[in-house]
Amino acid sequence: MTPDDIADEVRRLAPWHLKVEIRDGLDTSIGASAGADGPRVSFVDGKAAFVTKMKRIYPDGLAGKSFIDHACNCGGYSFWAKELGAERVFGYDVRDHWVEQAEFLRRTRSADASGIVFGRHDLYDLPKLGLEPFDVTYFKGIFYHLPDPVAGLKIAADLTREVLYLSTDFILRVTDPGNGGLILAKEATTPLMSGVYGLNWYPTGPRVLETMLNWMGFPETRVTDVRLYPETDARNTKLEGRAGRIGIVAARRKGTLEQVKATQMP
Repeated sequence: MTPDDIADEVRRLAPWHLKVEIRDGLDTSIGASAGADGPRVSFVDGKAAFVTKMKRIYPDGLAGKSFIDHACNCGGYSFWAKELGAERVFGYDVRDHWVEQAEFLRRTRSADASGIVFGRHDLYDLPKLGLEPFDVTYFKGIFYHLPDPVAGLKIAADLTREVLYLSTDFILRVTDPGNGGLILAKEATTPLMSGVYGLNWYPTGPRVLETMLNWMGFPETRVTDVRLYPETDARNTKLEGRAGRIGIVAARRKGTLEQVKATQMP
């Protein structure tokens, strides 16, 4: 494909959520918006943060590791895991839109894409695929879209040999100082960045998530990143409490995360 052909295809596949470099100086930012009449999604440049996070856990990179990217979107984290040395990479999403983007990038990027496989799947159907476990699991932006997040996280946990990274929206409530619960909610199923089930749950903080992960066989956890959305953010008007985002890394063996610094809740 010529640079013009690539640019045209990026625009056709808009909107994009992740900034991913392609080749010939092109990246997905030229398709960040679908136009005035099309759907709009947030656009994130997340490569540097991902690489930093992985190298805090694996200072020498992911050489020889396998990596699974749940709700992979356009596959950005899968590509970056490969660039860090991962040999076997599997990314999937429930929406055709994101999988089509991921396949386009897999075919078109100048970086090595050997060992990367994408597919359109529902999380709850993964056990039927007979997948071999992966060393590293990336479970970002999916927990709070699930009608049964405990069962969903357990599926991901059962496919994890070493480390699982969980990132989810949460609702901080003054009435739950122990942050040990889940809040029932409902969401639309048509927006590209929403879930597909209509029913969903928000954790109220790290304790409920760490308790789940401990029960699923991860004795060591670290809260790696926490941020609260601005009070003016629309997410704060839907449910009582302060909406935010939390990231937690969990390890199968104690001592794996000794070099990972914990972040305190606000």
